[in-house]
Amino acid sequence: MVEIDIHLNSREWAEVARAFQKSNLPAPSRTPRPGSAAAILSRITAFILGPKPEQEPDTPRRRVLRDFVAATAARRRAAEEFVPALLSFGLNRVQVEALAMLTVPGRSSRSMATGR
Repeated sequence: MVEIDIHLNSREWAEVARAFQKSNLPAPSRTPRPGSAAAILSRITAFILGPKPEQEPDTPRRRVLRDFVAATAARRRAAEEFVPALLSFGLNRVQVEALAMLTVPGRSSRSMATGR
């Protein structure tokens, strides 16, 4: 593949940083079934530690970002199957490459594109 130069303006870098931050947020936990052991334990924990802060709702964009980052980290190269979805959520190709480079530190954009 062709080497990709990462030239982004400050607004584009800010969007990449925001995307990377959102990709690292854990998926929202499910509410336990009322009366279950998990629900009772959750109430006891909330009583002792106080209520949990509100979680940001999971969105399709966040799920794709999380999946892209996880797959990219596991393979040590950009997970191409998630690129069309990322593009549809407003990132451009260079931003996707920058996100992949943040996910796998020490890898150049050329090695991200070729998988070497």
